[in-house]
Amino acid sequence: MKLRVNMRVLKGMAIGLSVLMLLMAAALLLRNLDENQGQDTAPDVSSNAEGSSSSALEETGDTRELTYYNGGWYARRNDLETVLLMGLDKYAETEESNYLNNEQSDFLMLLVINKETGACTPIQLNRDTMTKIQILGVRGDVAGTFTGQLALAHTYGSGERDSCLNTAEAVSNLLYGVGIDHYISITMDGVAILNDLVGGVEVEVMDDFSSIDSTLVQGETVTLMGNHALTYVRTRGGLEDSSNLHRMERQRQYLIALQKKLTEKADSDAWFATNAILQVSDYLTSDCTAEKLSKIADLLSKSDVSEIRTIDGEAKVGQEYMEFYPDEDALQALVMNVFYEKVKK
Repeated sequence: MKLRVNMRVLKGMAIGLSVLMLLMAAALLLRNLDENQGQDTAPDVSSNAEGSSSSALEETGDTRELTYYNGGWYARRNDLETVLLMGLDKYAETEESNYLNNEQSDFLMLLVINKETGACTPIQLNRDTMTKIQILGVRGDVAGTFTGQLALAHTYGSGERDSCLNTAEAVSNLLYGVGIDHYISITMDGVAILNDLVGGVEVEVMDDFSSIDSTLVQGETVTLMGNHALTYVRTRGGLEDSSNLHRMERQRQYLIALQKKLTEKADSDAWFATNAILQVSDYLTSDCTAEKLSKIADLLSKSDVSEIRTIDGEAKVGQEYMEFYPDEDALQALVMNVFYEKVKK
């Protein structure tokens, strides 16, 4: 369902909500980026190593389900809370519109928050990642599965709660079954509203857009407004590098600049965050109440935010569209490093 905004809760929460707005834009997390950050080196993983969960229990006394990894026993952390952020874009209408919608999740980021320490690890996921996706029938029931681009998971369902849950399930499948606690989606139209509320976002144009928009000249600094901003963060077809990997880099650049403007506005106007969230609420869908979102925002405002993690892999041209195949060793390393902890004997 759409996010319901409670005015009683919003009043007096300008600081927390300003952080929440950054969360919505995924901008809070986009700092200290460099080209090679967040890549995990994959240690040896042995699924057939000596020992079992029961013997590990005897050795460690840990009652959680254990996994043998890199020469030791690891347990799934139970002090984490995850929030899946989705940026949605519309595509051509589908013929089977009774259970499909035309919104794909073009931007995906998973926030992994340690509730005890306040540390937050963001994981940006490539929308072209090939993974198992559920097919939803006309009544919302699971009618089967297929392997396809992660972005397509959202197209099954109404475009609201069921589609977000289907995307969360696909992300969980990709990450070997880790739990997704909450989701927040925002349509690209909502991003354009945020962009204009801060007076536009200044960037140095990273690509040659000459065949698409003559006002976006590579190397020049421009202030993006409205649809201009959407062109910059959406476009990949018609560019020299049309892969989603390069578009993801451009999105990170844009979000860093948006973060700065959002922070400036929130610092200078105590009501900015409240007014902004009211204006974009029609473009948001979340399983969280406004109270829950403000708690997440408050936690993030105090968090030690780590570098953004990404997953190594290979982008290929499929039969029709781009396909991204993650490196399994790197993917396993990321999951184990973020979601598991070594059990002490």
